[in-house]
Formats: sequence, C-alpha cells, structure tokens
Amino acid sequence: MLNFLKDILKAGLVAILKFVIAFSVGTGAAAVVCWYYSVPLGFSILGGILVLGLALAIMSDSIFD
Repeated sequence: MLNFLKDILKAGLVAILKFVIAFSVGTGAAAVVCWYYSVPLGFSILGGILVLGLALAIMSDSIFD
C-alpha cells in the first residue's frame, strides 16, 4: 500500500514539475519578446498561459484523440 502511494505521489510531482517548467519557459520567452518590442512585461504571463494550455492539450487523454 505504501509503495502505491509513493508511486502516485511521484507521478503527480513529476507532472507538476513538467507544467511548472513549461509555464516558466513560456513566460520567459514572452518576456523577451515583450522587452524587445517595448510592450509592458505584464503581458508576458500570457505566453506562460498559452504554453501551459498547449502542454495540457497535447498531454491530455481526451475523447478527441
């Protein structure tokens, strides 16, 4: 039973880490673009949300697969 819980926790943490990394890369890339084009950096969060949404869409097991 304990090994089962460890496996579930490990899988959950790995998934969360992947999403955090994807969000960070998207936000960082959008921040560079915003800085280059003199757009307020607050909009860079949209890049992170976009990349996170794409990652979730690609990784999900939906009925549309």
